[in-house]
Amino acid sequence: MAPSPARVPVRQVGFESRDLTEVQDLIGRRYVAVRPHLLDDGRGFVFRPASASAGELSVDSLTFWTRMEFDTDPFVRVTVMSLFDGRYAVGAIGRDLRRVARGESVLFAPGSQITAVIDRITYHLLQFPAAALTPVADRLGVGSADLRFDATAPVSQAMNRYWRATAAYLSRSFTGPDPAIAHPLILAGVVEAAAAAVLAVFPNTTMTLDYVAGPGRAAPAAVRRAVAYIDAHADEPITVTDVAAAAGIGVRGLQAAFARHRDITPSGYLRRVRLERAHRELQAGDRPRRPGDQATCRRGS
Repeated sequence: MAPSPARVPVRQVGFESRDLTEVQDLIGRRYVAVRPHLLDDGRGFVFRPASASAGELSVDSLTFWTRMEFDTDPFVRVTVMSLFDGRYAVGAIGRDLRRVARGESVLFAPGSQITAVIDRITYHLLQFPAAALTPVADRLGVGSADLRFDATAPVSQAMNRYWRATAAYLSRSFTGPDPAIAHPLILAGVVEAAAAAVLAVFPNTTMTLDYVAGPGRAAPAAVRRAVAYIDAHADEPITVTDVAAAAGIGVRGLQAAFARHRDITPSGYLRRVRLERAHRELQAGDRPRRPGDQATCRRGS
């Protein structure tokens, strides 16, 4: 009988701290270095994490009871935050912040630096190594050098729900006295599932790049499908959502693809097609009739 594979150590920790310096140090060691600034008197400050990790995968449920703003150093691992309660606004350093609604998720890609403002939040964090993205992206035809994330929000509400379901599944693998995640094969599969979900949910170049044999890249298939749909239906009351659905991609992913490969938004391209057609129709209507045209009209009357 073959020996069982060695179990992966599973670490689960829960505690509470009211010391900002201690919390800042813990966040820096477990997630990313932060530079916090309290927005209230700090008397009600509480940080309450429930953390679980196996290998380089971690899933944490946290409560941060304070009003605070902070900047971060660049993230090293893939990190996804899902907001359960409270108020949260986030953006790249030096950019406008976007408000994150309850139930929404945010991607912090490796190398990104953020500014955030929080107000008594409860949230879920999932982290795994950036290297886990590479084999999944390779199967989609995108090498690691070309893998980039174009936005921090999911491509659609449906995909946000998918991420939340995936995160719940990953969290359940840590439960029980003998967690399934301790098995090396299950841990590997869970990390791959997390990587695949991130690439499916958040706008990135696996959604917008198509490779062809030999050097160079073909025009992205999603953009080609969108352009063909717009060209065929520009005289109808279509929306960008309709175009994205026809292209088989989320609205944000389509916008990122057009910006990268057409230097125009999908709605801008639709507007341009409509204007060009209107211009051609006006030119045709204003064209002077030739004698033959008039004769033809008289014969047909």
